[in-house]
Amino acid sequence: MSRAAAIARGVALQVVARVTALPLAIVTLGVATQYLGEHGYGVMTTAIVFVGLFETLTSQGIGTVIVRRVSGRERASLSHLIGLDLTFSMVYAMPLALTAASIGVLTYPDPEVQGAVLVLSAGLVCSAISSCFDAVFDVHVRYGTVATAEFFSRVATLGCAGAVALTDSGLLAMCAVQILPQVIKMVVTGFAAHRLTPLRPVGDVSAIMGLVRESIPFTLIMLIAVIYWRVDGVLLSLLSDTRQVAAYGIAVQLAFTLNMLPQVFSRTALSTINEGYATDPERFRRAVASGYRFLLLFATPVAVLGIPLAERLVTAVGSDEFAGGATPVLRLFFIACAISFLTSIISDAMVAAHQQKFLTRLSAANLIVNIALNIVLIPHFGAVGCGIALIVTELSGVVFTQVRLRRVGVDPLPVKYLVRLIPGLNLSLLAMLLTWSLPLVVPIVAGMIGYFAGAWLGGAIPDEMRSALLGAMKPGKSTAPA
Repeated sequence: MSRAAAIARGVALQVVARVTALPLAIVTLGVATQYLGEHGYGVMTTAIVFVGLFETLTSQGIGTVIVRRVSGRERASLSHLIGLDLTFSMVYAMPLALTAASIGVLTYPDPEVQGAVLVLSAGLVCSAISSCFDAVFDVHVRYGTVATAEFFSRVATLGCAGAVALTDSGLLAMCAVQILPQVIKMVVTGFAAHRLTPLRPVGDVSAIMGLVRESIPFTLIMLIAVIYWRVDGVLLSLLSDTRQVAAYGIAVQLAFTLNMLPQVFSRTALSTINEGYATDPERFRRAVASGYRFLLLFATPVAVLGIPLAERLVTAVGSDEFAGGATPVLRLFFIACAISFLTSIISDAMVAAHQQKFLTRLSAANLIVNIALNIVLIPHFGAVGCGIALIVTELSGVVFTQVRLRRVGVDPLPVKYLVRLIPGLNLSLLAMLLTWSLPLVVPIVAGMIGYFAGAWLGGAIPDEMRSALLGAMKPGKSTAPA
């Protein structure tokens, strides 16, 4: 199988698993919102976004360094590097969880929020350890186990959420359910990674420190990114009430569940983009250009179709209690989510081209602007202010990186490609309109079918993309280098 087909298969496996698990996640969200109500769900969301601030420290950016070392000219030992990362993660995981819990208790005087933060902080230990295994799958471009873990974690989460609601076990029990995916991922991917590459902790302190030092630019980028994505929720919890936090929480869960596609694509293509820049600049340029088109293909309907679907989605998942507050927030978040599709491939290209310093400065500037906008907008607009701020800074990230990428040979964003998507958008809106009176799933599916049929007929899916997607569906083992 070609490398392009291997990447497409990796994307397809994870997307199929996550799309299959998506209804489970939505049902789980519905169980949680209807059981906890606006206040309880607002409390849990407050704890989730707060603990999420510490989540970037569970990876330290080391995985990116490992992929670059193994895929680059030096061809370093994957097993040895993962062993170093594993040792380091085992050392800092528990102190990190305790630090997050302690700061949370000091930040929020509400006993309910304090209890939720204490429970959710335990998930940081699992995230720290499981993050060590990601580089194994990235290098081998094999994601079957990752997809399996994703699906079954959603099944387990739904089952446990239902049990909590049926037994009326309370807020803290529902919070405990939220860390199940991290536990399952740690166990399942750990065993699978060991089968691909024998793993054991390596106690070479100097090598660990060298790996950590090299990862600092990537850690800063990740730290800024996680704070960027979480700080609006934290500010909202401090500057507004639980009703607004609940609206924010349900909108984030619905809109940014779709963000799994660029995350999967970015992760699957990461080693190829790095290898292309190191050994074949033309291959690097083509990979980024193809990534732009692929992600625009999926981002555009998120922004356009999400606007009419928002109210029905909120009502279906969270009941009428949430509709008034969450609907306008969800519409803005759909637009922001669509823009963020592009930032994933842009970040990968910048890192591969060793432009992480510029990326860090730009990300820091966007973070400062985002915080300032949230502080100004939240008191007046609540969660809607978070959506406005996010759209502004997401657009900024896309625009200001284009000039820098041109310097390393990357073609500008193919804006003209959007014209080819118009037939698909028109057909999808027509299909949704004709089926609007039917249950929600029908107009969603009809819209998706109409969109991709129109995109195919309109030439928005070029031959190379078709070949890669068809290659991903053929049986056979990947020939991607280990």
